[in-house]
Amino acid sequence: MNIILGASGQVGSNIVNKLINKNLPVRAVVRNQKSIFDNKVEVRIADFFNPTQLTEAFKGGTTVFFLTPENPASNDVIGETKQIIDNYKKAIQTNGIQKIIGLSSVGAHIEENTGNILMSRMLEHGFDGLDIHKVFIRPSYYFSNWLGFSETIDKYGVLPTFFPEGLKLDMVSPIDVAKFIADIIAGSYPSMDKRVFELVGPEKYSPLEVAATFSKLLKKNVGVQTIPKDKWKEMLKSVGFTENTSANLIDMTQAVIDNLLIPEYQEGVDKLTTTLDQYLAQHFITKHT
Repeated sequence: MNIILGASGQVGSNIVNKLINKNLPVRAVVRNQKSIFDNKVEVRIADFFNPTQLTEAFKGGTTVFFLTPENPASNDVIGETKQIIDNYKKAIQTNGIQKIIGLSSVGAHIEENTGNILMSRMLEHGFDGLDIHKVFIRPSYYFSNWLGFSETIDKYGVLPTFFPEGLKLDMVSPIDVAKFIADIIAGSYPSMDKRVFELVGPEKYSPLEVAATFSKLLKKNVGVQTIPKDKWKEMLKSVGFTENTSANLIDMTQAVIDNLLIPEYQEGVDKLTTTLDQYLAQHFITKHT
């Protein structure tokens, strides 16, 4: 049985659906919302902070996919991450899970202060010493992060960003990431002996290029508004981030700007295929059908 945590999210839900299409057994684990899946999928409810629920959800499993969920309302995001990883570890050991696949991030190998990326580093090292097959997937920046500004773009014709407008970043489609992970779970990826996979897209994009893509799709002029660093915390707190989660996101953003969050294995990255244009176009087609 393949157990998928975070199954209500974009990556998790697409992993579930792709495994179903491969006729593989799947159990979707969600925290508190109704099932978005058909009756081919077994669904379990489990809170990541509840070790008893997690242990029950892992019963009968052989492979588990998990992640470190981000909670903007947290007052101790690193402490909560440690607790969640400890709960994962207990559930894995209790149920004799044979293989784990963790959703990490490019930059997880960095030991410096990288904010939220530290959560991925903790995930990668949280199971050291366990005699099981461990695989970690490190995607680059998700295209979907830009969709959070859709309302501002529609209303004002402006794309806000903390990044310098010309800074080119590796970016990927979360749908491509899900397909890649589903292939790993199914055992159909050729390099099955690898422990870490770093994922980049077909090309890098800057905020200026992201804005130009929105301009083309929406048939309106979209400009870039770079938010000064002394306004970052104020902006984050205004949309629900706490002092703690704001500080971690700011540290991560600065690490991106300082070019720290790059693949560890530059020559061994896996290139995904979907472009920014294709991803955003599909979003707007879906939204308006």
